[in-house]
Amino acid sequence: MAELLVLAPTAPDLRGLRDLLGDRLEGRVRGVDVVGKAVGVGLPAAGVGAAKRIFTRSPAAVVLVGTCGVYPTPGGAPAWQPHDVLVASRIDLLALEVDTRRAAFPEPMATRVELHRAMSAGLASVRGRTGTVASPLAATVDDPTAAAVRSHHGCEAEQLEAFAVAHAAHLGEVPCAAVFGVTHVVGSVGAEDFRRFHRGASLAAAEVLVAWLQSGAPGLPHA
Repeated sequence: MAELLVLAPTAPDLRGLRDLLGDRLEGRVRGVDVVGKAVGVGLPAAGVGAAKRIFTRSPAAVVLVGTCGVYPTPGGAPAWQPHDVLVASRIDLLALEVDTRRAAFPEPMATRVELHRAMSAGLASVRGRTGTVASPLAATVDDPTAAAVRSHHGCEAEQLEAFAVAHAAHLGEVPCAAVFGVTHVVGSVGAEDFRRFHRGASLAAAEVLVAWLQSGAPGLPHA
């Protein structure tokens, strides 16, 4: 059994853990068994991938690691810079059709997941700060829409896989946290900046996770 299951959209998002865990991304850190696995890109793939990994491993906890974009702030003054680290406190499922009242979520449908407070606080104490994250099916590329998401939902960041992974963990009754390196401001230039800053941002998120583990993983259940 892996006591801590570290999930990421792709293998490159886990590159920053290789020095600690080796090429197999499996190891023991201060008494905690740690395994890293990729789950796939986007909500559908990540949900299935996360559920499979959680069912197979039966972990004590899950941490999602990767990168995110941040929504533009009023007045244009950036609240986040590339390679900053955001620890998610809450994940909202985002559907722009719902926001514009062209569609509606069915009433029983889960659309929000609160993440594990103790693990999130432990990760944020290493570096970075907490923030709320919206998780859409596709990346938001329109600037006015990106600004509207922030004002409507109160979310600071956008990350495609976050809701799927957090919801899979919730259904499995497994505590979950998420840590992301910032790559871009969501909107029309997001894709270019994502490519430019992805490697450094993914390494920044991994550095926080590694430092948290090496400090004894404060907040980890059963640690």
